Amino acid sequence: MQAAVAGKRSGCALAALLLLAYHAPAAAQDTTQTGELTPIVVALPEGPSGRTIGYYLAEAGGWFARAGLDPEFVTVDEPAAMLADGNADLAVDIMPHALRTRAERADIRHVAQIFQKSGLVLACRPSIKEPKDLKGMNISLLSGGQEGSFYAWMAKLGLGIYGERDGVTILREGLDPDAYRSRTSDCFTAETYALPLQLALQGKTTFDYRIFSYEDVGTATLEDGVYARGEDLKYPDRIQRIARFLAAARAGWQSAADEARKAAEFLSDKITPPAPDLATLLRAIWAANDLVEVGRIPFGHLDPAAYDRTVTILLTAAPDPLLKTAPLGAVSDAAINALGAD
Repeated sequence: MQAAVAGKRSGCALAALLLLAYHAPAAAQDTTQTGELTPIVVALPEGPSGRTIGYYLAEAGGWFARAGLDPEFVTVDEPAAMLADGNADLAVDIMPHALRTRAERADIRHVAQIFQKSGLVLACRPSIKEPKDLKGMNISLLSGGQEGSFYAWMAKLGLGIYGERDGVTILREGLDPDAYRSRTSDCFTAETYALPLQLALQGKTTFDYRIFSYEDVGTATLEDGVYARGEDLKYPDRIQRIARFLAAARAGWQSAADEARKAAEFLSDKITPPAPDLATLLRAIWAANDLVEVGRIPFGHLDPAAYDRTVTILLTAAPDPLLKTAPLGAVSDAAINALGAD
């Protein structure tokens, strides 16, 4: 009964939040008086999945429409780059990608942090029971910006990363742990929301591996956040549009948390056949919910300590730091203040 009452209160609070966003003063509205929905192009890192379920549930549940928005989701490898090129209004991307894109291309700014912690893990053979056992092992790393967490961890352990006898040998991998399956590597990197699906293809579960979390070892970098063009943050109506997007997205993530099984069923219908079994999809939803922590932490909140740790790792992690100088003015709280999430 208490859970039901809490869920009802949560739903009412979200509805009130969206109503406030939608009925903001006329000067802050970009929805016409006829009720026409405002188009907004949102670059996402992947299509319907545990990682993006909140946005698709918000769309399917009509939350974006209630907020006066008509989102178009575009799936690209690096959403921040699409935003920087002017081909999207918002981007959901990991912070390493976004800060690198900002340094190289254009004024894009962090406006909300969706994942409150990192889901990046290193999955190893069961014989690797503790970090010191990594010595002499072949490690498959994902390419594209998240290697810094591993390099920083190896530095803490005092293990070399260039194939030394007392270090580790690094192999590059794609999105699937092919090198591990072919037994050329001893560990592979993955995200907690993707790992259940990857392992299901092998007929295995996380219980078949020793899992090391970068959050646990203290070298995680922040992952999915929402980014906007700096130019758009000069205009109150565009800030309100971002705030309304966040309010709707929050409703979607709340739905995933409150009704994870229904979210898994929704995902099963959206994934290109053959879809994984419902139990596997449910584990992916749970993993993503654990990163968002909706209802426990103000939605979109950016932890200053986690941000500082991310920047430090991107500046210092060998052998090729992603950033050369500390980013200035990369974060804006304008949309969060408009959302009222603080």
